[in-house]
Amino acid sequence: MKKIYMLLLLLLLRLPLHAQQADLILTGGNIITLQQKGDRAQAIAMANGKILAIGSNADIAKYAGSNTKTIQLNGKTVVPGFNDAHQHPAPLYPFEAVYATLRVDTVTSMKNLIALIKKKAAITPKGMLIRGVGYNETALGGQPIRDSLDKATTDHPVFISHVSGHLAAANSYLMDKAGITEATKDPAGGLFERYLHTNTPDGICKESAMGYLRKAKVTNPPQPTEEQEMAGYRLYFNQVLASGVTSIGDANTSPQKVEVYRKLAAENFPMRFNLLIWWEYLDQVLNGNIAKTETDNLRIAGIKVVQGNSLSGKTCWLMDPYEMINPLTGKQDYYGIPPARSQAGLDSLFWKIHHAGWQIACHSNGDREITMVISAIEKAQQQDTRPNPRHRIEHCSITNQKILDDIKKDGIVPVFHNYLYELGEKMAVYGDKRLSMLHPTRTAQEMGIIYALHSDAPISVYPAMIRLGSTVARKTKEGVVIGANQRIDAEDAIKAYCSGGAYTTYEEKKKGSLLPGYFADMVILNEDPTAIDPDKIRDIVVNTTIVGGKVVYQAK
Repeated sequence: MKKIYMLLLLLLLRLPLHAQQADLILTGGNIITLQQKGDRAQAIAMANGKILAIGSNADIAKYAGSNTKTIQLNGKTVVPGFNDAHQHPAPLYPFEAVYATLRVDTVTSMKNLIALIKKKAAITPKGMLIRGVGYNETALGGQPIRDSLDKATTDHPVFISHVSGHLAAANSYLMDKAGITEATKDPAGGLFERYLHTNTPDGICKESAMGYLRKAKVTNPPQPTEEQEMAGYRLYFNQVLASGVTSIGDANTSPQKVEVYRKLAAENFPMRFNLLIWWEYLDQVLNGNIAKTETDNLRIAGIKVVQGNSLSGKTCWLMDPYEMINPLTGKQDYYGIPPARSQAGLDSLFWKIHHAGWQIACHSNGDREITMVISAIEKAQQQDTRPNPRHRIEHCSITNQKILDDIKKDGIVPVFHNYLYELGEKMAVYGDKRLSMLHPTRTAQEMGIIYALHSDAPISVYPAMIRLGSTVARKTKEGVVIGANQRIDAEDAIKAYCSGGAYTTYEEKKKGSLLPGYFADMVILNEDPTAIDPDKIRDIVVNTTIVGGKVVYQAK
């Protein structure tokens, strides 16, 4: 009898792969596998959260069983789930919640901004901080200086951050509470804008100067309950899933947020998270309070550092002056704001992270800043050689050929911005020569540099089709092309946004392509991004999002 059982087991093990029954099959479609350029399939089978097989309709039909669910694609296009390698997730709350932060990124006039803050002030106790995020001075018609914000309320402190996240506007109430006066000097790495021909701060605080506002002794809104916070995060990430994004990187994770993600992972929330721990918590990493984690849904292995300033905020540090007149001097002599951290300080910080075996992910936009980052990575690797550390430069905006040569030589992964559709109108101050090497996707591709893309949400919106369209077209909303020589086609952009994102987390053999054995994370689109006018990519409808072989979003 024992021999018979062994014989049956051997026969079962030798059964052809197609004998395994699929949980879900997509058939009759246009499937972009990313196995190689131009590779297409008609159908795909999934089982146990992984891709079982991919091929023709007839090939995949063999995997159908009595319990298999089948989706008829009817010619729709399937691509891997998008990987937004760098964003700043935050819970979504109702406007009426006193702890809710105002979203002002869609406000298109100063009048409307003032009206929105007035509305919030009417339901906020006097003296309590009102917070907003994402203002765009171009849309508003100017910076929301203290005079403008004072029209909204003089009974509450008001703090509104810029779309770049690197400057903020405050009303007089908050400026007074922060102790910012004519006598306040600009801090290292920061700047207080001042009224013309005076020394009086006008309410716009750049880079490290924002720290004065954050430290002001004001009444902060109450904290939401744990369940309110978790519900807010679920709402946010469900909207991200609906946009076609199945993996994200949180580029500013605190110990408190680590616990949020652990809870989401424990409840099997259908999103794959990569956490970049903010560098100020490095001691908690080094002493083991924040442990490395590498599971299918949660990865904690990187440290986020900031070395430099903002591209869209026009504060990043450049080798040559901006192509603009410095209002303080009347000359073209503005190079941006130097980072507060010296090269020696950066070298020391990077070595600690590198030596501890963690991945560096460093925010850097200006060419002068990026050069500092590359130098510090090289020194860390020279002191303690590690195979394939894949340290990252986040945004990596203003580059040149020397920078890209060094990135390739050192195995650094650039994580390029692709927000020109929304914020491209701010780029003119960098001049045509620099814009030809801004977010240099084509040059990097031709050099064989593996790179990723990201939204930096809420700096730009996360919907995958908007970001993909911006990468391919490189046009502003007004139709101005920024760096036409860096355009890539839609399939290469999909690869960068999917497989490139997976490469940043050492998961390129697990996700980012549609291949047998990979995670069954994919998106069904109503149109093929590789076959339409690039200007129309942003309007493609996400029909279905699938994570781990399960439908997690279905358009109505």
